[in-house]
Amino acid sequence: MVGKIRVGHVEVEDFWVTVETNTPVRQEDVIRMSGMFPRDGTPVRCFRGDGTAVLDLVHPGEEVIVGSRPPPMSRTRKSVPCPNCHVAVPLSAGEAIGAHCRSCSTEFNLLSTHRLRVKWSRQMGDKRSYASGPVGRKSTIHIPVQVGPSLVGEEINAIEVSRHSRVNGAIHATGYRIRSYDCPYDPGDFGIVQSTGDNRLLLFDPKTGTASVEAKILENSLEATRVAEDKLGRRHFWVIKILHFNPVTRVASASVDRPYTWRMSQSRFARSMSKSSPMITSEGNDESPLMH
Repeated sequence: MVGKIRVGHVEVEDFWVTVETNTPVRQEDVIRMSGMFPRDGTPVRCFRGDGTAVLDLVHPGEEVIVGSRPPPMSRTRKSVPCPNCHVAVPLSAGEAIGAHCRSCSTEFNLLSTHRLRVKWSRQMGDKRSYASGPVGRKSTIHIPVQVGPSLVGEEINAIEVSRHSRVNGAIHATGYRIRSYDCPYDPGDFGIVQSTGDNRLLLFDPKTGTASVEAKILENSLEATRVAEDKLGRRHFWVIKILHFNPVTRVASASVDRPYTWRMSQSRFARSMSKSSPMITSEGNDESPLMH
């Protein structure tokens, strides 16, 4: 199979050219082979998906942007090095927990941990709110929590599962709280899991450092979530409410918190669902058999 380098241009968004190669290529050759060398002789170079300049070779499977200046903030994305071949892998919204390196076909975990002090709290309806705090320069993480005693001022541990950059350079991440090494989740805590893919329905386990805690969803909650997906559209991430965590088997039972998942207040979610079908309670906290 022939390897490919995806090449874009800083001045033209959503335009890409594929350069086929099975070996690493100098950036000058990437520019020439992609047909993006300026006719007027303007000096250009290659930039990676996170906006950093290419200093050495471009490998098959990588994505670069050609230009005389770095791409704007609105086009840059976070990238991480592949643990196998060390090629920089740009991340998209759909690869927030797991990433795929096109160069060596390695799948790897992306979850990152943060120790932060909560600085803000924003309520969403009567039962839900978001706790937020800084996790770096111009970076803020938002964590779903139940309405109750304020977490503002407290130091907590959190797992980041996704992030996006705004035009002004500010980064907003989404994540969830973990409590301790042996028992990271208490009943009533919220987690965020992928609804599809290799990491489907897995929570972070501080013992393994990966997404390896299996989240078993109550059957009635899972059925109600499928109904909500038919009505409101599918979501890559589900916000789940922890009902029980077994520290020995490292398995959590949970229900999908649908108002959180679709980012609606309880009343808005109820109105949206009642238009087409009888309302199913959002909490899903009955004792139905587990399935996943």
